[in-house]
Amino acid sequence: MQPNDSSGRFRTPTTCRLILAALPFAGLASGEVESELDALVVSAMRTPSAPGTVTSALTRLDPRELEERGVIDLRDALNESPGVISTSTAGQTGAVGSLFIRGTTTADSQLVVDGIRLSDATAPLGNFLAGARLDDLGRIEVLRGPQAAIHGGESVGGVVWLETARGQGDPRGRLRLEGGSFDSVDAHLSHGGESGAFSWFAGFGHGGTRNDALGQNYDRSRAALRLEWAHSETTQIGVTFRALDSRFDYPGFFGPDTDHLDATLGTVYLVTQPVEAWSARMTAGFYRESYDNDGAFGNYGTDLERWVINTDHVVEIGDCHRLLAGASFEHTDFANTIGTDVAVDRLGAYVGWQWQPLDRFVTDAVVRWQDDESYGDEVTWRVGAAWEPLDGTRLRGGIGRAFRAPTFLDLYGTAFGAGNPNLSPQTSLGWDFGVEQALGRDHAISLTWFENSIEDRIQSSPTPPVNLPGDTPARGLETALSGSWCDGRYGYRLAWTWLDESLQDQPDHTATASFDWRPVEPLLLGIGATYVDQRSYGGRPLDDYLLLRIYGNYRINEFLTLHGRIENLADSSYQLANFAGSIVEGSGLGAYAGITATF
Repeated sequence: MQPNDSSGRFRTPTTCRLILAALPFAGLASGEVESELDALVVSAMRTPSAPGTVTSALTRLDPRELEERGVIDLRDALNESPGVISTSTAGQTGAVGSLFIRGTTTADSQLVVDGIRLSDATAPLGNFLAGARLDDLGRIEVLRGPQAAIHGGESVGGVVWLETARGQGDPRGRLRLEGGSFDSVDAHLSHGGESGAFSWFAGFGHGGTRNDALGQNYDRSRAALRLEWAHSETTQIGVTFRALDSRFDYPGFFGPDTDHLDATLGTVYLVTQPVEAWSARMTAGFYRESYDNDGAFGNYGTDLERWVINTDHVVEIGDCHRLLAGASFEHTDFANTIGTDVAVDRLGAYVGWQWQPLDRFVTDAVVRWQDDESYGDEVTWRVGAAWEPLDGTRLRGGIGRAFRAPTFLDLYGTAFGAGNPNLSPQTSLGWDFGVEQALGRDHAISLTWFENSIEDRIQSSPTPPVNLPGDTPARGLETALSGSWCDGRYGYRLAWTWLDESLQDQPDHTATASFDWRPVEPLLLGIGATYVDQRSYGGRPLDDYLLLRIYGNYRINEFLTLHGRIENLADSSYQLANFAGSIVEGSGLGAYAGITATF
């Protein structure tokens, strides 16, 4: 895994066509073809692309490599991308998550799972982020910067793209067990593989923790399924299913509170290549989310159902041009316990052009129209380019317009505050410029400067929400460094972000780093660190903190691996948030150990 932006030599257009042509063989793929497929980037254009043709800042994270280093929660994993602060301002493990990309807020980021957008004006991504783990994920991509031209609204800061794991190779089962401090226990059982034209992955997990905080108890059950069938050499059909049921108890302002989330996501997709130069993907999905908060003053709950159809196309025109086009339709039914009951249709379409006159130079431009019954039409766009002037040196930049619609909570209110039905969408104009440099054969560094000007910013707190006049800036510098020595025996990775301006008073500096050592082939030992500068997130000021961790695993044989980790090694005291004197403490020293068995 390389936490820095995707780099590498540009592929020629002919090679790109060959890779796209190989996509329908995912269910039949040999190790070599799987390696090609795994190396592709999906989130940038919603279709597989060679990394060298991507003009946006992007980080790919490998779930299996992260697990090997003891990173098992999605919330922790996302912090390994520069430009990202993934945390919670509500509590410890199980509390609603917060995601700040490039100095923007959680509502300015979009979450896409198995090709279906989960977060928008009706569904915040914090519920998913609270309980997601890595053991059933096969792809994690963090696409940074304004991405509304391809992905639509709520992508001012960026997009997190997740895919359920795909079965590969010989059929094999896997059981991962772990337990440790704060009565924490987790188990995940999965089975996956390939047989002829058919591949499958199925997983189920259950666990929880009492947390290192009085009254913060969390329990969750989760399931994931992916089935694929290579119908022919040019057509692949698949289905995915995900389910999460979680319960988080915590002390509220006026007494104990309980958050209960019950969510399911199902998709059906078709990947086909009608002719050699035309590749297409069509996805239909259904998402259901039921959230209930029971507190001292009764119940507040929301119910959401969403039907989605997406289609994305790539047409190769000659050796230098690619036509990009796509459309989407979403229907959402939303209701809550304070009287909101609405149905909203959203329709969008985009068209784009990618031009690669030279092997080392590519440029693209995309424009999108989107219509939403809640706020009307929006037109967004993005233009980007990437150039490799020298071997190992890559320059990349882009500029684009994005927007965020008011959430239904902003418009209609909650049990805790009034809404404002007169809110307008906030819009933004953002750009970035970056350089990626290989340092020898085994090391790489990337630097990216970004700026975003947000107009009519929606300020949700204190209630009722309002549109702030004028422009609100967000800008800073993203840095990533990774590499290895001695044929991979020693490895390191660093992600550091400096924010010159941000929304909600985010930390000026955040960084994650890790170093590991493999003294013998079966044994891995490592140390990691996380630093977060002073900040307030719109509440009261918080001190900076530094957390240390150590991790290791030992492979007994091809069937059994032992693993362990110690989090917050120095038992540092720190705070996640402080709103109106309600302090949210971070977790203290915790030790965890477990075993992974394959069969």
